[in-house]
Amino acid sequence: MRRTWAVPAALALLVALFAGGSAHAAGEGAYTDVSILDDVFSPRIVRVPVGGIVEWTNDGRSLRDVVADDGSWRSPKLRPGETFEHRFDQMGAFPYHCSFHGAPGAGMTGTIVVGDAPIPGTAVGVGPGRETPPSAPAPTVRVPQDAPTIQAAVDRAQPGGLVLISPGVYVEAVVVTTPFVTIRGTDRNRVILDGDFRLDNGIQVIEADGVTLENMTARHYLLDGFLWSSVFGYRGSYLTAYDDGDYGMFAYASEYGQFDHSYASGHPDSGFYIGQCDPCHAVITDVAAEHNALGFSGTNASGDLSIVNSEWAYNMAGILPNTLDSELLAPQHGVLIAGNVVHDNDDRSAPAEPLQYPAFGIGIGITGGIGNLVAGNVVTAQERFGIAVFPMLDRSFWPTSDNVVRDNRVSDSGIADLVLSGPSAGGDCFERNTYSTSLPAAIQWQFGCSSPLRRLGGGNLGTTFASFSLYVDAMDGHFPHGDWKTAPEPGPQPQMPGAELAPPDPAVAEVAVPETFHIRTPEPPLVVLDREEMSVLGFPLATSWWALLLGLYAYALPIVLYCAWVSIALWDIARQDAVPNGRRIVWMIVVLAVPLAGPIGYFALGRSPIQPSLRLTLVVGALVVYVALAVLGFVVGS
Repeated sequence: MRRTWAVPAALALLVALFAGGSAHAAGEGAYTDVSILDDVFSPRIVRVPVGGIVEWTNDGRSLRDVVADDGSWRSPKLRPGETFEHRFDQMGAFPYHCSFHGAPGAGMTGTIVVGDAPIPGTAVGVGPGRETPPSAPAPTVRVPQDAPTIQAAVDRAQPGGLVLISPGVYVEAVVVTTPFVTIRGTDRNRVILDGDFRLDNGIQVIEADGVTLENMTARHYLLDGFLWSSVFGYRGSYLTAYDDGDYGMFAYASEYGQFDHSYASGHPDSGFYIGQCDPCHAVITDVAAEHNALGFSGTNASGDLSIVNSEWAYNMAGILPNTLDSELLAPQHGVLIAGNVVHDNDDRSAPAEPLQYPAFGIGIGITGGIGNLVAGNVVTAQERFGIAVFPMLDRSFWPTSDNVVRDNRVSDSGIADLVLSGPSAGGDCFERNTYSTSLPAAIQWQFGCSSPLRRLGGGNLGTTFASFSLYVDAMDGHFPHGDWKTAPEPGPQPQMPGAELAPPDPAVAEVAVPETFHIRTPEPPLVVLDREEMSVLGFPLATSWWALLLGLYAYALPIVLYCAWVSIALWDIARQDAVPNGRRIVWMIVVLAVPLAGPIGYFALGRSPIQPSLRLTLVVGALVVYVALAVLGFVVGS
């Protein structure tokens, strides 16, 4: 997920009262956020429109500031958590630095690019979709034979050229602004970019179309291993990213791309990410993600995006396309998830941030999305849910609709194999899946793809509350998770065939990427564990005492209370023999037909013989107890 993991759509009132809102509501001015870490600005290069506002937040542990290189503006000293914003009203490139940890052009620096100005060091007119592919290959630049560093080689490379890297550990953060370059290691496991726990990204491709990265490893970066931003054509093949501080492989606001034959582990957000694109025109195939908070995350990634033929295992959660207001192009829609093996995604030792924890124990989750297809996957041995469709509450409420879950083999889920979590807007459907348990029960009858009932929406609220309780549980930072800096190192990964002799292979949009693919029939993993967990109305009982309090009182008690109101009211009406039958029938219809207000109206206006003090306790007192206990569970948990 990108930046935030929104609150599941439950207890919206409590969320509004206690969780607070975003700093900038949807529809306000053109704000762009930059995070100030202890050693870097993230992102280091930001493009904003003329008149755009950039807000810096000190997310580090020490005093920092933001100072224009030409001295035209500067922030005060910013303590951790404090923010500073500046408006940019003129087109151009504006470099800046932190005076505590840098100087103009050196150390901790960043650049704001305003309007259509070129990024410093690139040609005018360069930008997504505006670059013409080269007609012939350009010369190869070898590292370290021709250039001592990868950055020096990239700066020398020409469009259509190849940067070929010999084995070694390269402690550098590479920025690529030249289009149609292929950057390739000669040995995937021995060409290692190392962030030394202080550099931002391993290789960042920004506004340079058609850049291919192949056959190398990135580790120990504060942010991402490999990153493409605002490009038209990209490819990452035979890459390994592990133990980075945010994402492994990341494509943002980019179209026409592919990740293949790659591996990601040990990331507190997701191993693979494609976000804010519509249509994306992208494929993820033949990859593996392990020991991440999320195997795949894609915020507002929509249209011609396929996640296929891959393995997602031992993450906190497996595959999670999602809708959030923190990115453009909401809601998420139109993703194909097929032919994958998804198993054992409940690793409590995986690194994670608090906002990823609510997805714990889910194999495949559609969160706030529309019209996605989940088909032909093997999903087994998740602690909570196999395949789950969830609404999302961010600044806006995003219910799901028209998602299709079919022909999957789902088994050994702790709570339920198939889940439609309420409220759904309608149209979500399940058919021809092999499974044992579901919430709601008989899900393929109630919400079958040929059933007219699916258009009515609905879903199970207990599963929504279960995820909400995890969100609350993580708010203070005390939840089960590991540290990305100490996550285990993966073993050797398969090499790219013929890496030293293969010609450059730029990722030319609509020509080279994405490649066509065939969805394979996956085989289940050899070991399948039985993971049954006791639950009440979809809410797990094997949880912390406060979460149980929150779940049972905030979710189950209102249902029980409503049933009690209706039962007592009907019994009270039926026993009043002195009251005319017509009047009693009318009140029975009101009690049965009008949710909540019907029984409450009877106790207030129906001339019940029950003593007023008892009626007041039954209605008002019960509501007060319910709210008090729900709030107590929320406050104690957070």
